Amino acid sequence: MSVRHVLITGGSRGIGLAIARLFAQNSYRCTLISRNEHALKTAISTLPPLDPKHSSIPHKYIVGDVSDPAFWMHSVVGQKLILTSNTTETHAGHGLKERIDVLVNCAGVTENKLFLRIGRDKLQGIVNTNLTGLMMGTQYLLRNGYIKSKKDDDENYSPVVINMTSLLALQGGFGAVVYSASKAGVLGFTRALAVELGRSGVRVNAIVPGYIETDMIADLDVPRLEKRIPLQRIGKPEEIADAVLFLAKNQYAHNCVINIDGGLSAM
Repeated sequence: MSVRHVLITGGSRGIGLAIARLFAQNSYRCTLISRNEHALKTAISTLPPLDPKHSSIPHKYIVGDVSDPAFWMHSVVGQKLILTSNTTETHAGHGLKERIDVLVNCAGVTENKLFLRIGRDKLQGIVNTNLTGLMMGTQYLLRNGYIKSKKDDDENYSPVVINMTSLLALQGGFGAVVYSASKAGVLGFTRALAVELGRSGVRVNAIVPGYIETDMIADLDVPRLEKRIPLQRIGKPEEIADAVLFLAKNQYAHNCVINIDGGLSAM
């Protein structure tokens, strides 16, 4: 049985890194994408190494901006810098050429600012990263055969796209108009793509996190937030990763939208 391969955008920190660590612990080979090469190197060095008896291809990273169309057209297959799980570098291969079992679209940015005060460039940047880049990347990987239709003779291959959205896609947030709109778009994309790809055997699902211990809540009043959450606490990235692994493994999970928010969506 071949080692399963997960590609995670925004995989160098926060929720994306927690997902990578959990998948590596479960014997998935990880490819991480982010704009920060130093953060990627650090992230890769923290992943449990793969058993060389089962895979000669190590965990690796690709540096780039997922919101840039040129990244998907050129950089994904053109980059040669690979960092293996034992932190030795090689220039022997290209950026991405293996089949993908799980695509996790986790890259995202936000801006805590009133809608009338947010600049045009910042507005467009949030939408480009959170929604347009996510769609471009998924389309590129599907069109170019990285994510293949499920074949009857390979029962272990159940390809899945898992999109990271947000509770703010369902509930309005003060100072989060553009972020909320972009994440609501991810939910619409997930549902529509699930209809289009269902017969091919490619599954499409989404996670809806509430407030999670990441850089994105650094400027928020956390004690005040915790009082609003029924479980009275902020979530952990590892708790989101658990749900992503479930969606990857459950082969009947298609068009699933899982809220992980400590009960806040019930308020």
